[in-house]
Amino acid sequence: MDAITSLNSIEPEEKASKKEQGALLSVEFFHIYTNETIGSRHIKSLSLLKKIKKNWSLAHKSIVLIDNYNSTKHMLTAEEILNYLDTQNVLPEYWAYEKDLVPFADKFLAKLINPKLKRSYESYIRKNKKYPCSLLTASWYLLRLGRFENEGIVKTTLKTHKTYEAADKLLNILPDEYQNVEKRARELIYKSEFTIDADKIQDLFYLSHSGSDLDLF
Repeated sequence: MDAITSLNSIEPEEKASKKEQGALLSVEFFHIYTNETIGSRHIKSLSLLKKIKKNWSLAHKSIVLIDNYNSTKHMLTAEEILNYLDTQNVLPEYWAYEKDLVPFADKFLAKLINPKLKRSYESYIRKNKKYPCSLLTASWYLLRLGRFENEGIVKTTLKTHKTYEAADKLLNILPDEYQNVEKRARELIYKSEFTIDADKIQDLFYLSHSGSDLDLF
């Protein structure tokens, strides 16, 4: 397995405390843009997810974020993505569109306790008329942790899951090209009123070899 962070370093149930054993883990995988086609960069996350499901009895629910915000054209629909995952036996319990996170990014900006950092992000948004990836990512994590009310943004795929259930901890299975944006997102959370939540987030990176030039601010 060419994961940068080994599955062995992610604490499974048998090594957790009794309190942690009852915690719900939100596992994100298959991060995809709507202007992409499904390829090896996405499929690699499936094998890691399957290993987690096979080797852990830790309570967890999977989730997929579909990026329709940074795409200039749309080649994939949510239905096509979820149908594909269903054929691979990894249909997530939950999913959401990244574009829907913008209102939560505004809410999160108001919670930053570092004035200089807040001004920097507000200036970026005014200048570029766009919300940076790190801000949207931080807002996404806080939404999954239940710090913001869902408001129907996180949708369910199974009839048995009618509403989103907030998680106690997060695990994100991501290509290695996202390391910088993940670092910035966690730093944002550390410098907000949600400081304690930064330590509830863990990433499992894998080599993607995509060569993508991402805007990671």
